[in-house]
This record gives sequence, C-alpha cells and structure tokens, in this order.
Amino acid sequence: MADVPFEGIYRRQIDLDAPDAETVVGWLEDESHHFGLTLVHDGTHIRDVRMAAPRYPWTTCAEAGRPLQALVGKPLVARASQVGTLADMRLQCTHLFDLASLMIAHAHAGRAHRRYHGTVEPLAAVRSDAPDGWQRATLQRDSAVVLQWDLHDDRIMAPAHHAGRTIYHGFREWTESLDAEEAEQALVLRRVAFVSNGRRIAIEHLGSAAELGQAPVCHSFQPAQRVRALPMPNSRRRYDTAPDDMLALVCRQP
Repeated sequence: MADVPFEGIYRRQIDLDAPDAETVVGWLEDESHHFGLTLVHDGTHIRDVRMAAPRYPWTTCAEAGRPLQALVGKPLVARASQVGTLADMRLQCTHLFDLASLMIAHAHAGRAHRRYHGTVEPLAAVRSDAPDGWQRATLQRDSAVVLQWDLHDDRIMAPAHHAGRTIYHGFREWTESLDAEEAEQALVLRRVAFVSNGRRIAIEHLGSAAELGQAPVCHSFQPAQRVRALPMPNSRRRYDTAPDDMLALVCRQP
C-alpha cells in the first residue's frame, strides 16, 4: 500500500543512558513513534521495565508495555539479537522491543551512554549518477558514521562487501557471524531502513489496523488488537531538516 512518495530525509534516533549501575533509560523517536523505557536490573537479571509513550500510530500501541513485562526476571544478554530468545517478539511492539533489546545489551556491557542516529534518503540527493529508486541508509553512533548502505528495494547494493544481501531473509543469520558491535549496528540500520517505508503509507483514512492486512508480527496487529487498533490523529512528525528537535524528553525517565 504505497500512497506517499519517498522524498526528503527519514530520521530515527535512539538514546541509551545509564544514570547509575542498575538503571538504563532509553528513548526512541522517528516520524511515527516516540517511546521511552526505564530498565532496572541487578547486574545479571532484569528487575523492572517501565514505559512512556508520548507518540504512536495506533491506539493499542499505548498498551504495549504490558507484554514487555515478559522480560522481567530474564537475564541480561550481550547481544541485542539474543533478546528474541527471552520473549516472543511477535506479541511485542516492534519498536519497544528493539529499544529494550539495545538497552539490555547496553546494561550487560556496562556502558554509560550511546546515541544512534539513522537516516534514509534518495541516493539521487547525494549522487548525481544514482540509479533510479536507490536509497542511501546511514547510521551514526555518537555523531560518527559507523555504517552506510546503498539500497535498492530490500537489497544492499553497496558497499561491495555487503552487496547482494537482503535486509529481510537471512539477515539475522548473517549478523550472528559478526562481532557484537558490528551486529548491533547492522540491526539498528536494518530497522531504520525497514521502518522508513512507513513514510510511503497513509493510515489516517483507515478504520483500523485490520484494513492493512498485515501479518500478526507485532502487538497492534495481533488478532486480539487489530480491529480495535485505530489510527492516532496527527501522530506523524517530519524531522527531515530538524534533527535537533528529536528526543526532547531524553532527560526524563519513563
């Protein structure tokens, strides 16, 4: 359902901060989502997860903190991709689960602070010889570029050592062969690229999420939620030229 052409720069920011040895505060914001989590742990296990939801696309997204409680009591793990073994991702809000996964790995590593800023834009905006339909996906970590892909549809076209890989099938298996830092960066940029496609879809006119015909891959698209998942009015924000406006609430714990 492609209703809106992709123009400008799509942005997604994630902020991870450990104000003390047993707490990680995380925030995520993009055009359609703004979520926060506070994760409390004892150095080995998760003791509490609290959610804030300033902005979200479907009415049922506000309830997604409940299934996330499945993580309480589970161990901290070293890789964000491992969190999928601790709880069923399909029952979760995809974006909250992504954020929680990064926070758990952040706690395990004992890091103080990290911020990711991902962008997707038409490749023609940065290269005059760009093939039609190609995009440039870029990931910054703490203001430094750490990963960049040229994409066509769901396939990485450049750089050469990543070329030919799809960001869908077999992607996780590939990242598991990378070290933890490289794998985390690839997972974050993959999600940026995937979620940027939401810019092409208009949901404001829909009666419920059921009308999209989406598979039950997240909380709001589960059979129990999809019919009562109504589009939130005025839930989109464009940050193409205003990245500094993102994550205005990062200093507050959910």
